[in-house]
Amino acid sequence: MGGKTGNVLKRYLLPTCLMCVITLLIFLYLAEMESLALGFLLMAVLLFIINVSFRLLVSKGIKGTSKICKTIKGFLFLFILLVNLTIAFSATILLFSNEMFFYPNHDRESYEENQKFINYEEIHFNKDNKEFSGWLLKNEKGRAPLVIYFGGNGECSARRFHTNKKSNDWDYFEGYNFMMIDYPGYGNSKGTPSDESMFDMALMCYDYAITREDVNSDNIVLMGYSIGTGVATYLASQRNIRGLILMAPYDEGISLYNSMLNIFHGPLKYLVRNKFESVKYAKSVDIQPLLLVSKADEIIPYESSILLADTFPNGSILHSLNGIKHNFFWGNKEVLENVNKYLQEVKYE
Repeated sequence: MGGKTGNVLKRYLLPTCLMCVITLLIFLYLAEMESLALGFLLMAVLLFIINVSFRLLVSKGIKGTSKICKTIKGFLFLFILLVNLTIAFSATILLFSNEMFFYPNHDRESYEENQKFINYEEIHFNKDNKEFSGWLLKNEKGRAPLVIYFGGNGECSARRFHTNKKSNDWDYFEGYNFMMIDYPGYGNSKGTPSDESMFDMALMCYDYAITREDVNSDNIVLMGYSIGTGVATYLASQRNIRGLILMAPYDEGISLYNSMLNIFHGPLKYLVRNKFESVKYAKSVDIQPLLLVSKADEIIPYESSILLADTFPNGSILHSLNGIKHNFFWGNKEVLENVNKYLQEVKYE
């Protein structure tokens, strides 16, 4: 009986495991292609094939009615049930990860209001068939220092510029022009958001900025908020900058995923598609950044921010805030005063 059991396991379990591995590899490939419909169709087809094939093989291979045969069948069917659940769960997370993670938006009302201000310039540029748009605030005449800002997950450039105008937040950026380009899929920018597409956009944004006659390319400060801190940190590791300001920063994308659904630990962390590995890129940043963090931040764990702060090779200026929730960094006087102080200090280095 022992030999028969081993033969059953060899003939039916191993082929099933192989089919499961092939299925997951196909899901990973489809997830990179952003094909939700095709991904779920393939999941349904392959799971159907696996289940039917497994049932036929087990029915033909284990024909006995003894207690041992029934026990073996029970374990095998339990195994295939777990396989079904694992594949379905993994595929759903992979295929829906972008939809759960990003919130592309465009504020038409703010966009139209911004057209009225003479010191606002709407920006459009393209490279490698990729089209991006955003806004530029002109605070200074001639060649001026520039802040390139990378916003949070729910931000778009039109709304940020409109909000800063209404709240007088622009007063804290005196002496600097301010640029924000929308992420792929946000505002009027084309494409699909992901960590890689956002990193590519950041490089193109910087390379575009230094070609402008009104930009002092020796005095560019990067600024990021929330998810944008990962983009800003990446760009800081790739280009020459004067300063780096990070509001509500994180160590890596897994921290962001876990803030929404706290399950990505152990093997499940490999289901995270958008890595946003700030701790990795921070090691190549040669300036001392300003980090503004809050213990009351309900989205970014405080420990995650501290871990990033300790990674920069030349140290960091860490300012801990009290009682500020994640969505209230902008408009907070303490935050903006620290931003202004840092901008004035790095401006004259």
